[in-house]
Amino acid sequence: MSGVSMHYDRLAVRLALIIGRLLRGEGLSINALASEFNVSPRTLRRDFNQRLIYLDLEQVDGIYRIAKSPVGSRTDGDIIHFAKVTHMAPFFPALDSKLLSVLLNKNVGSPYVVYHAPPKNPPALFGGFYRITQAIIDNVFIELSVQGNEYPNLAPYRLVYFDGYWYLVGEHNLTLQVFLLIHITDVTLTPRRFIKKEYITALTAEADFIKALPHFQFVRNLVFNLKDK
Repeated sequence: MSGVSMHYDRLAVRLALIIGRLLRGEGLSINALASEFNVSPRTLRRDFNQRLIYLDLEQVDGIYRIAKSPVGSRTDGDIIHFAKVTHMAPFFPALDSKLLSVLLNKNVGSPYVVYHAPPKNPPALFGGFYRITQAIIDNVFIELSVQGNEYPNLAPYRLVYFDGYWYLVGEHNLTLQVFLLIHITDVTLTPRRFIKKEYITALTAEADFIKALPHFQFVRNLVFNLKDK
């Protein structure tokens, strides 16, 4: 192998290793890399400033890393996370960057259609949906009314969409509660905070629990009535 070929082989390997580390989120030092690859710091600076110019890099105190996504932009990781929390990921054999490049290519018609029945009563733009969402994120109690019944200290855990309806799962007076969103009115956030119980959070993601949401209040009331008798 000629000296020129060996030079470009070493260059290719070096750049591949550097890119791989950057994509894994590592911060890289010019001096440390120079020692590792047995090249001069000047060569490494040329790698970063010329050969890797198309990567969105930032350099702080001599450390190079992939720049954080600016507000408003989203990475493949963000999109995959969204697919997971909305339970879309199981529809595909592997939801990775390769598949996302196909799904997000505006110049190519999508090869897939995934149909979900729309909500029978879509959340109102200025209704309680966003206030409940904020309360869930901030871990604060809310006050609300459900068909004339007042719940002044409800700990909201999750809004769950199932079979055409949104449900609020929460805890009130140490009792698990499930309400149809369309029955909820007068939502008010309070400054009082609560700590989520892990077993309730886990329960809200279980398939059997979600399937039982339409019947939750009926079964709970039936059990309480039987206890009274």
